[in-house]
Amino acid sequence: MSRGYQDQGYFRRKFPRRPLVQRVGVLSRGKYFIAETSEIGEGGMSLNTEFVLNNDSQIVVNFQIPDGEFVSVRAVVKSTSKAGPSHVSHGISFDQLQFGHRRQIRTFVSARQSDQENISTSR
Repeated sequence: MSRGYQDQGYFRRKFPRRPLVQRVGVLSRGKYFIAETSEIGEGGMSLNTEFVLNNDSQIVVNFQIPDGEFVSVRAVVKSTSKAGPSHVSHGISFDQLQFGHRRQIRTFVSARQSDQENISTSR
C-alpha cells in the first residue's frame, strides 16, 4: 500500500505549524551560522541548512516572530532529512519557550492567511 504523502512529522506534531520563510541565527557546538526556516509552530520549527546537525543535539536559535518579538531560545534537533543536493532539513523542538513568545507564535499560526501561502520575511 503506497501513501500519497510523505510523513515528515506532520501527523506526530502536538502543535500546528504555518509556512514561514525567514533567516534565523543558529548556534551549534560553538559555531554560529545563518539558516532558513520553512515553517513554524509553538512547539518548534523547520530549518534548512548547509550543515548536518545531529539528532538530539542542542542548539540556540535566534529569530523574529512575525509581528512579534525577537527570540533567543534553546532547541533540540528532532529530525534530519536531505532537502536537496546541498541542503539539509531539520525539525527542531523549542526547549522552554517563554509563555509570551509561545502565545505570539500561536497567534501567527492561527491568523488568517492571505492569498500568499508562504510568508516571507527578513530577506
